[in-house]
Amino acid sequence: MKVDDTGHRPFALPGSSLRYGPDKLVDVLHIDLHLVPDLERARLEGVCTMTVRALDEPVPMLALDAVDLVVSHARSGSQSLEAVRRGKKLEVRFDPPIEPEEERTFSVAYSVERPRHGLFFIQPSSEYPNLVRHAWTQSQDENARYWFPCLDYPHDKQTTSATIVVPKGQFALANGALVERRDDAGTTTFTYRQDVPHSTYLTTMVVGPFVEIEQRSVSGPGGKVTPVFYYVLPGREADGERAFGNTPRMVEVFQDRLGAAYPYARYSQIAVSEFIFGGMENTSATTQTDRTLHDERAHLDFSSDPLVSHELAHQWFGDLITCRDWAHAWLNEGFATFFETVFREADLGEDEYLYDVFGCLERYLEEDADRYRRPIVYNRFRDPIELFDRHLYEKGAAVLHMLRGELGEARFWRTMRRYVADNAGRNVETIDFIRAIEDATGRNMRGFFDQWVFRGGHPKLSVAVSYDERRSVATIAIDQKQSVDEHNPAFEFDVDVAFDERTIRVRVERAHETIAVPLDSRPSLVRFDPGAHILADVTYEFGVDFAAAALANDPSVVARIRAARELAKDGSAPAREALANAVENETFWGVLEQTAHALGKTRAAWARDILVRAMSHSNPKVRRAAASALGEFKDAEAAAALLGPASDDASYFVQAAALHSLGKTRDRRAFEILAAAVRARSWNGTVESGAARGLGELADSRATSLLVEACKAGNEEALRRAALGAIAQQGELVHSERPAALDAIAAALDDSNFIVQRGAIHAAERLADARFLPDLDRLSAAAFDGRIRRDSTEAGMRIRESAKVPAQVTGLRTDLDALREEQRKLQDKIETIARS
Repeated sequence: MKVDDTGHRPFALPGSSLRYGPDKLVDVLHIDLHLVPDLERARLEGVCTMTVRALDEPVPMLALDAVDLVVSHARSGSQSLEAVRRGKKLEVRFDPPIEPEEERTFSVAYSVERPRHGLFFIQPSSEYPNLVRHAWTQSQDENARYWFPCLDYPHDKQTTSATIVVPKGQFALANGALVERRDDAGTTTFTYRQDVPHSTYLTTMVVGPFVEIEQRSVSGPGGKVTPVFYYVLPGREADGERAFGNTPRMVEVFQDRLGAAYPYARYSQIAVSEFIFGGMENTSATTQTDRTLHDERAHLDFSSDPLVSHELAHQWFGDLITCRDWAHAWLNEGFATFFETVFREADLGEDEYLYDVFGCLERYLEEDADRYRRPIVYNRFRDPIELFDRHLYEKGAAVLHMLRGELGEARFWRTMRRYVADNAGRNVETIDFIRAIEDATGRNMRGFFDQWVFRGGHPKLSVAVSYDERRSVATIAIDQKQSVDEHNPAFEFDVDVAFDERTIRVRVERAHETIAVPLDSRPSLVRFDPGAHILADVTYEFGVDFAAAALANDPSVVARIRAARELAKDGSAPAREALANAVENETFWGVLEQTAHALGKTRAAWARDILVRAMSHSNPKVRRAAASALGEFKDAEAAAALLGPASDDASYFVQAAALHSLGKTRDRRAFEILAAAVRARSWNGTVESGAARGLGELADSRATSLLVEACKAGNEEALRRAALGAIAQQGELVHSERPAALDAIAAALDDSNFIVQRGAIHAAERLADARFLPDLDRLSAAAFDGRIRRDSTEAGMRIRESAKVPAQVTGLRTDLDALREEQRKLQDKIETIARS
């Protein structure tokens, strides 16, 4: 994968093309689903009834999206309709054609058994005998077509209803209000109706023995009252309250900020097993991963609030207002990610908000540096799901934070309210948000969006500060260190700079800007971008005195973090003193977390000593960061500090970090501790995953068999993924001595668990072994999930670029390859029979 002229890999993979939404022949007015799921047979029987209205021309045929659905008949009233399968389409023909403006209702009866995507049946197995049978759908991005025939693209909306027939004792959830629950002989029928139109990818069905918990109802603007529910499998009720307990408060915060009531009749969240996302914002009925359910020990330093608030925010941004094309999906995901930070601000304060925004920026910067660069709005891809990355989520959120700073509080929130009021119920593009800003504030922000949304990249800023005692002048030099040339112009932005109580706003337009400010005396505190609004990779070069002052006194948590990073790099005696004081006196855990990371990167004895003291901090998040940073020191002092928490800590996460770092120290006592811990059983496999990562760092051949065992089905998915990564971390040890480890990764490339499969792909890429290429190429071409296809493609490309292994090595295990070939042939036969 060649880099561009800025040194970044491109986003578009081979085979990508410019993607635009399909033409519309009709408006879909309503979809009614009659569904009978069979959990034991992993089968769904359904009737999809659609009411459509033709637009400006007669419609003799509609090509519905339908994959692997076995159609028994199609009808319009008493008339049979011709319905023909062509590839991934079901062509339904109308005689006579539907005339312009005419409404026509028709139905398709179908079934699907063990669907490949879209609908997932969770069943107990020999490896996981305690799994509870249930089923859930996941229709984003274009997977509704796997469980009901539809026009599967977000540019249209319709009302929906769903009638779901399940065995008595089972529960069923769908979109909208529950209008009827009827018990018959041996069955229960649930009927839901969603009267607010929504796109097909937001349609849902979940079935299983779920327990219902009704939380308090929430009042909103106009007197609207919204009942709030959550659903968990039996025995997880208390965990559900810890995970979802703040939901009513979140509804109140978002209603207040947006001046718009929650848009639907009710709000439900349901936690399911083996979910392939964190959560999915199905209209009025969010599906959540059961990995977010947690016990009291996890609750010390884990919260579901970011996930829960993100999915709730989607009920406005994504559901009520929906991107017209996937290229503009940041209007869904970037907004929902930003509103995570908005709730955090309302719930925990400004420091937490700003640290959350900073985290968004950092995660985007990592993807931009290590993976690829693209504009936020971009329409060249193979699969729409490829766009759902850190550019879409985190950079999108960072853009909104920057816009908040640019417009100011009153204008920003006036804009948000205008955007929601003007576009509720609509499908939108970015221009609609730009127009809302213009209408609400009079500000023309098109240049802002051209630079930050429609252009890739960001400024990489070096900010230097000096003071001339003789002239009484403070100077701030702002350098854009990224590639700047005629094809990549310097970024332009306004930024606040403060000297003690004096604040000035300066315009940055060139690669190098120098701002000289006359002052009466040397400032005690210099501040750059106090609100941390600029979407940039910022490095301070303040000098030790100004950096120490910023670390001690700047009100901004981001400024204090940047100062700590500069001081850690400096390493002088005054810098060390300032950092030690900060660890003793800093009140916000996020600053201490980032300070610990900066100290770890120094690998200096003085930094290790500070981190050892931090291991006794009362906040487990600080202890976790200190434990993680101590892994950078391969000495007895670091290992000694890690031995205690590696064996026991109040926090799962502190213990896991200590185990990982203990392995990195390669202390002689580490193996026995890690070997015992990797067999532990903790919430979501947290502790044992830390132990697996530690074993991967040991460079000890005894660890390999433990890791291979940890990869096997029957273990927690988090442990299995960690073990795969740990095998890859062993590197040359695996290449030369442990074919069983390579086999474990190869087998996991076809694992039925999505998280484990992705872990195997990343492990294969890290090992850069050409023997994985046939499997990666196959997944790249034929995997059902677009994320697997992309990950496999990237891994294959990077392995081919690598010079670590000879290109002519091609085989992993002859018997494994032969088995896979037989499986492929069998699958081909099954698909041929299904098509016929």
